[in-house]
Amino acid sequence: MVDASDPLSKLVEVLSTQLSELLGVDPARLERMIGPPPRREYGDLSFPLLRFSRKANASVDAIVESIRGKLWEQGLGWAQPRFESGYLNIVFDVEELGDEVFRLLSAGWRPKTAKTKNPMRIVVEHTSANPIHPLHLGHARNAALGDTLARMLRARGHEVNVRFYIDDVGRQTAVTALGFKLARVSPKELASRMGVKVDYAVGWIYAVTHNAIEAVSLKSSKANGPEKMRRMEEAIAILGRLKEQGDHQVFERILEGIGGMEDPQREVSETMKRYERGLEPEKSLVRMIVDAVLEGFRETLSRFGVAFDEWDWESDIVWSSRVGRLIEEARKSKYYTIHKDAEAIDIPSIIKELVLEDPEARESIKLPKALEIPPLILVRSDGTTLYTTRDIAYSIYKFQAFNADRVINVIGADQRLPQLQIRIALLGLGYRKEALNMLHYDYEIVRLPGRRMSSRRAEYVTLDELLDMARSRAEYEVRARNPGADERWVEETAEKVGVGAVRFSLVKPGRLKPITLDINRIVDLRENTAPYLQYTHARASSILEKHGEINYLKAHSSSLEDEARRHLFIEALRFPLVSAKAADDLAPEDLAVYLLRLADMFNSWYQKDSVIREEWEGARHAKAALVLLVKSVIGEGLRILGVEPLDKM
Repeated sequence: MVDASDPLSKLVEVLSTQLSELLGVDPARLERMIGPPPRREYGDLSFPLLRFSRKANASVDAIVESIRGKLWEQGLGWAQPRFESGYLNIVFDVEELGDEVFRLLSAGWRPKTAKTKNPMRIVVEHTSANPIHPLHLGHARNAALGDTLARMLRARGHEVNVRFYIDDVGRQTAVTALGFKLARVSPKELASRMGVKVDYAVGWIYAVTHNAIEAVSLKSSKANGPEKMRRMEEAIAILGRLKEQGDHQVFERILEGIGGMEDPQREVSETMKRYERGLEPEKSLVRMIVDAVLEGFRETLSRFGVAFDEWDWESDIVWSSRVGRLIEEARKSKYYTIHKDAEAIDIPSIIKELVLEDPEARESIKLPKALEIPPLILVRSDGTTLYTTRDIAYSIYKFQAFNADRVINVIGADQRLPQLQIRIALLGLGYRKEALNMLHYDYEIVRLPGRRMSSRRAEYVTLDELLDMARSRAEYEVRARNPGADERWVEETAEKVGVGAVRFSLVKPGRLKPITLDINRIVDLRENTAPYLQYTHARASSILEKHGEINYLKAHSSSLEDEARRHLFIEALRFPLVSAKAADDLAPEDLAVYLLRLADMFNSWYQKDSVIREEWEGARHAKAALVLLVKSVIGEGLRILGVEPLDKM
C-alpha cells in the first residue's frame, strides 16, 4: 500500500510497475534499484535500464516513451524521463512538483514512511537480560536496536509484537536465589537498607554469593598451583570491596552460610533442578526475586523510551511441557544422537542433508565458511536442560503465539553459533517455516573508556548511570544556551537530550561495529549526534515561529529553482523512500545518516539564504514551506529512532 499523497512514493511505484511489465522482472526487485543517480547532473532519480533492457531484448527508446506516457497518465508529468549513460534518469520539474507539494502541505500532509504492499506479522524479541542485576551498557545497545527496529517496522506498515524473554531458568538465577535464602531478606527490604534500586540490590547479592562460592570451592579443591592462588586472591579481594558497598549484616550471613556448606556448587545445582521442576520453596523464591528485578528493568526501560507487548517467562515455557514435548520429538527424529555422553541433535547431518541440498534453506541459513558446527546438546547428565534447548521451544512458541510470519531476535554477536544451531535444529525437527523465517539480528559490544564490565564483580556501567551522565552533560549545554531559563524546563529538556543522545549513538554506527562511547561527543551539538538533529529541529521551529502562518497561495514554487533550495527540497521529499528501505533492510543507521545529511544541507542553506529577511513575498512563503518540510522530516525520523524532537533547545 503506497501513500497516494506522497509524490515520490507514487512515482517509484508507477516506475517499478511499468518497468516490470516492459522488462519481465519482479517489480519489488526493480523498486529497490530506483534511487539517486550516480552523478547529480544525471537527474533526480535513476534506474540502470541498459542492464535489464539487453536481457529483455527491448528498445531503450520505446521503454522511455512508454514510461513518459504512463507518468502523464498518472498525473506525474513533473517527472521527465530520459536515457543517458545506461540509466533511465528522471528529472523533476521542480516548479510543478513544488505546486503539488505546497498543496499537500496546506492540506495537512507531512512525509511519512512509505507503507509496504506486503504487511507481515513480525515478532521482535530484544533486551531479554538475565534478571540478576541492573541493565548495563550491553543491554542498552540491545534495547536501542530492538526498539528502533520495532518502530521502523511499524512505520512501514507491519504488525509488530515486541517481547522480552525472562531468562529465569539457569545457574545465575539459582546462585542469586541461594544468596537470598541465606540472607533472610527480601529484595525490596535490602534495596531500602542499601539506598539503591531493587535491581542493584539483587546484583550485589548475586556477586557476593558467586564469589563466596568461588572462594569456598577453591579452598576445598585438591588442586594446587599459582592459578588457584590467583583466583582465591581475586575472589577475596572482590568480596572485600562488595562488603564495603553493601549491607554488612547480610554479607556476613551469606558468607557464613556458604562456608558451612559441604558443597556449595551442589546446592546451586539442586536449586536449579528444583526450580526447573517448579518445586517449592524455590519456585516462589525465584519468582519473587525476578519480579523485583523486572520492576527495576521497567523503570529504566521506561526512561529509555522502550516498551514491550509481552514478557515471556522461560520457566513458563518449561513448566508448560513445551520443552518436554520438544525433547520427545527430538528423540523420535532421525537426527537424534548421543554426543559427549549427552542427548543431542545431530547438526552436521542436518546441514549435509537439509541445508546444503535445499537452495531456499541454504540462502536463508547462511553457513559461515570454515566453521565446524557441532551437535546441539539437549539435556545435561543431571537431567536439566540447556538454554539452547529451551530456546528452540521458545522459538516455536513465538511464531505460534503471534501467528508470526517472521521472528527477529536481537542478541549479541557472541551468540552466533548457538543461534545458528537453533535454526538448523528447527529445520531438522520439521519446523521449516520457523527455521527459514527467524533472524538473528546480532550486534557488537559497546564500551565506556576506562570502565570494565563484570557481573560477578558487580562492576558494570548501568544504563541508569549512562543516562545520568548524558543528562548531566546535556544540562550543562542547555543552561549555557538558555541563561535564566525555567529550572523545570531545563531539567526536562536535558533529560530528552541525554536519552536521545544515548539512543542515537547506539544505532547510528551500524550494529556490526564495536562502539566506544564518549559522553561529551555524543551530546555535542556540533557533532553528528541526536542533539545536533534536535537542535536543527528547534532552529526550524524558531524560523517558522518568527515567520508566522504560511500562505501557500502566495508561495511561488519557481523560487525552488535556486540550486541549494532545489537540492534540499528533493532530499527532504526522499524521506518516505529512505525510511522504507531502511526498514526493509533492518538498517536504522541508514535513516540516521540520511537525517544527518539533510540537517547539514538545511543548516548550510538557511545561514546563507534568510527566510525571515526575504523581500519577495512569494519566495519568503515558499522558503517557509521548505523549512516546514525539513522540520517535519527530521521530526518524524527522530521519532522513529526513539529520539524526541524539540521545538526549543
